[in-house]
Amino acid sequence: MFLKHLINPKPSIIIFFVVFCFFFALLPLTKSKLSLLFSHYLLNPLVVLSFSFFIPFFLSTGLNNIIYEKNIIRKENLVIGVVFILLSSPFVNTPEVWVSGFLLLFVFNFLMNTYQKDLAFAQFYNASFLLSLITYLHPNMIFLTSLFIINGINYSNINWRIIITILLGFITPYLFLATTLFLLNKPFNLPEFFNLSFIDIKLYIGLCYSQKTWIILILIITFLSFFELFNWLYKKSIKSRKTFMTIIWFLFLTLLITVFSGWYYIYFSLIPLTVIVSNYFIYTKHRKTANLLFLLLVISSFYYKYTINDCI
Repeated sequence: MFLKHLINPKPSIIIFFVVFCFFFALLPLTKSKLSLLFSHYLLNPLVVLSFSFFIPFFLSTGLNNIIYEKNIIRKENLVIGVVFILLSSPFVNTPEVWVSGFLLLFVFNFLMNTYQKDLAFAQFYNASFLLSLITYLHPNMIFLTSLFIINGINYSNINWRIIITILLGFITPYLFLATTLFLLNKPFNLPEFFNLSFIDIKLYIGLCYSQKTWIILILIITFLSFFELFNWLYKKSIKSRKTFMTIIWFLFLTLLITVFSGWYYIYFSLIPLTVIVSNYFIYTKHRKTANLLFLLLVISSFYYKYTINDCI
């Protein structure tokens, strides 16, 4: 019932999606003041509020377009965009994470563009360059460079020249920054790479009711999504199979980084998780179950977003 309107959507549904994203971003303001909820040490609250709408919106639509244009999911849809917005519910005042997530979308796009390219130097260089920028804000994302090697093995285009290209792309921003600061006679300090610490599980015991409900529902949907994917993966095209293997590794690595970094790193897992979950909502034959779970996801996400100030 609900999902069918997001598959092969009409222009009116696209307009609805824009309005949906706008009100979803503003929902926390119904219980909290702008100056408190969107306060930031550097940015004006209005700027943070604008970021909370524009960056997730463009990230979700960009991801939606990439997945469709690359024929990873062949049905034209807005399910991917909506699912990403719903999965990003916990992130209200995190401009650094939003910007990094937006850059990560381009990293993902460049990796997808390496398919059937034996000399994908530009794609790997650009992806590595952007990931390097991300590590300046989130140093532990340096571990995601292993995804480039995995992607190269998966697409059968990895070689020693590609590995050197990846290294060059990664060090370029830091060389440029170090040179600029040297000319300005200012000190240059590298981020604290490999600064790992296991997340404190005790922090998650006192989660509020809306958080617990939302997380449990996400886990159930994720389990069904993986079950659906592995049941149908062999029937997909060679490109889709290879790409989904990269996406699964993408999810695994970002979740592993989160465990040893901090909860906000989970935002970087939303890109691969959204694709896997959306694949379930679009293709499963159990349409009644899918529609029910999607409806529950929408309701729980709105409830979580509404009460998020009480859960902080």
